[in-house]
Amino acid sequence: MRKSSYISFFIVIAMLISAFSIKTVNPKTIFFKLETIEKTFLAGTEVALTFSTEDGKSPLLFINNSYGSTLISPKKKETKLIFIIPSVFSKKAGILNWSLIYEGKTQLKNSIEILPNIATKTIIESYLGPRSIQAGKRDYSMFVIIPTDIYDNPLPANTSVKINEQFLDNITSTEEKTKNLIAWNTIMAKEKTGSILVSSSCKTTNSNEVTTVIYPSNPTNFFISFNRNHNFADGNQITEITTSKILDEFGNTISDGTIVEFNIENTENNILKTRATTINGFAKAKILHPDSKDNWKVKGYVNGLAESNTITINYEPITTNFNVHFSENNREIKVGPIQSFMNQLIPDGALVKLKIFNNSNLIETKTETSFKGFVTFEISAEFYTEKSYSFIVDVLGNSKMIETKNYATKTE
Repeated sequence: MRKSSYISFFIVIAMLISAFSIKTVNPKTIFFKLETIEKTFLAGTEVALTFSTEDGKSPLLFINNSYGSTLISPKKKETKLIFIIPSVFSKKAGILNWSLIYEGKTQLKNSIEILPNIATKTIIESYLGPRSIQAGKRDYSMFVIIPTDIYDNPLPANTSVKINEQFLDNITSTEEKTKNLIAWNTIMAKEKTGSILVSSSCKTTNSNEVTTVIYPSNPTNFFISFNRNHNFADGNQITEITTSKILDEFGNTISDGTIVEFNIENTENNILKTRATTINGFAKAKILHPDSKDNWKVKGYVNGLAESNTITINYEPITTNFNVHFSENNREIKVGPIQSFMNQLIPDGALVKLKIFNNSNLIETKTETSFKGFVTFEISAEFYTEKSYSFIVDVLGNSKMIETKNYATKTE
């Protein structure tokens, strides 16, 4: 039994020794070597990466940059593998990453840099905004210039850009350096209104001119006056309210179309309003005369920005002559002819009021408009059933009291 155990032990030891003595055969390593030594290339030139191999294998080259990625196949020349980078990639400046792939595995990888081609013609892209600014030294436009090569690659940092500026009789030039792809400058507003012309140049290329317009600053306080044909409260004529020339703080005429609002306070503390827009700095508003004696206090405003002085406009009552005629049954009252301050008939559309009283109590006020100097009122029997009524007729601030009329025995 003991002998058989020794035999089994020696058999196991022999098997282990034979297992470890078997020769391991490794697969043959594929060998690729980058032959191209350049790390930088100019945009627009031919970019080629050359590799060498001893086995005649044909890998693929995977390339990618910020514009995209693709796989390209090599051109074989003896033991060399030449990969021509497509022009869509070689024209764009920046880092181009590459990976050499064979049988699904990356064998080599690295990157190259493509630089802007400053030897080509310079292209200038320029932007100016805002295109309108306010007079004074608070506002400005910004002029941004992007110089590029013919492949639309921004030129390297510290490229010199000349900026030209013209306003009225002054022409100035400044030089800026590109940084983070652009060169820029602020175009400050002037105290006078007008247009600023701006252009730029880089190397031998000049840009088109662009324009920003300086508009007036905020308006300052102003004066108002009035003009009218007469001072009678006839409810027909027009009073014209005119501003002085409205200027900004630098003496510029404010922009056409600025709204000026006129507040009018009358004797009864009611507020009337009219408005006008400026032309060449002046605003002219028109308002109808009142139809009775009144005193107006007028003040103008450019809302939130400027205001005028306060003026007073007085309107005198018209000494109006008129007759009041009653029909036979007193149910029709005819007022007229109504004459104005020159004994002329009052204008059509003038308001005439008839106040109706019964035992000194006001029952109703009827209002009609004049036509050819006359107004007619109807006192309907269906609505006015009392035995007597008295009346007051108001015409353009003038009143005439009518004695009590008897309606007890009157029929239609």
